[in-house]
Amino acid sequence: MSVRYTVTRGCTKCGWCVHECQADAIAFDREGAHIDPESCTGCGRCYDNCASEAIEKLVDDG
Repeated sequence: MSVRYTVTRGCTKCGWCVHECQADAIAFDREGAHIDPESCTGCGRCYDNCASEAIEKLVDDG
């Protein structure tokens, strides 16, 4: 099973996800945060600390 995270349209650009990401896998542009799936370790710190609940957890069972 693998876990990935993605940012939805609800991003308020607060920066908490960037602060919490120890893998430096999150970047911002004018639309909000973006998670690099190649750099993401799947730890979930961004998901757990997103103030606007804009990060979605995607689980692949196969």
